[in-house]
Amino acid sequence: MTALEIVKSDCRSCARSTRHEISAEVTNRVEEWWANELDSWRIIRCQGCHTYSFQMKHEDFDEIEEDENGLHHAVSFDVYPSVVKNHHVLTHTHLLPPLISTIYLQSVKALSQYNNVLGSIGLRACIEAVCNHLDISGTNLQRRIDQLFKAGHVSNGDKKRLHAIRFLGNDAAHEIKQPKPLDIRIALEIVEHLLNTVFILESRAAGLETVAENYADFIRLLESCASQHKSGTSINLLGLLGKRRRLIAASLDTFETQLILDIEEGKITFLKAPPSQTGEERELQLYEVELDYFVQDDDIPF
Repeated sequence: MTALEIVKSDCRSCARSTRHEISAEVTNRVEEWWANELDSWRIIRCQGCHTYSFQMKHEDFDEIEEDENGLHHAVSFDVYPSVVKNHHVLTHTHLLPPLISTIYLQSVKALSQYNNVLGSIGLRACIEAVCNHLDISGTNLQRRIDQLFKAGHVSNGDKKRLHAIRFLGNDAAHEIKQPKPLDIRIALEIVEHLLNTVFILESRAAGLETVAENYADFIRLLESCASQHKSGTSINLLGLLGKRRRLIAASLDTFETQLILDIEEGKITFLKAPPSQTGEERELQLYEVELDYFVQDDDIPF
């Protein structure tokens, strides 16, 4: 049995160069007075993750190169599907808005084929698309990036890095400048961090408890706690919140004052607030949960 030939190639699953076995190979030799070349078309499989790829090896015997190992003829490789070296494409891209996902994947595809000018324009477009999706206004991208920071979507450090991508995209689009490979690679990582933070992690972490920083967050938390209160007895606010009181980041007294007003005005309907009672030190406000509010309608319409 003939031993399989082993070659090194970039693996899109392992995101690095790994050992591949050649499963099949077809060669085409060109020997003319003007050319002496050999193309080898190969089906290869990663020995680590067993992912298949298609590799084309091109050898030009008339083009001689010299390195520390001496003289040798020119050899180049292309891999299909093409990959960005040592890079993992974002997982869970289905959690991105469709247009943003399309722009991101097309940008990565361009970079994997060394189309760095188009790729840098695409990365800039990703930022524009994120601003559009989040309804971030501004007459230009500079102001929109600043508004991303002011709206709390990105940190101050992220804002500065996004401006760097803006410069890179502007140079590519308006001055048709080829970005440096290291610069475009860093820009890709910055955009991926933006997409991962704003969309992917936000969606995946939806089930985790987060801090209630404002009144709207407080009401959502309180409604969730009230849905678990089945006894029908009156209870104070701290008792209703239970251990989840630790999630309140602002003044609970301020939130409770607004809560009582909203209950009286009929804006909050899952709670009732009977007249407060006098405790040892101050008036004690009790609440009653409107159990009917949380009753599921199980009627089958047929």
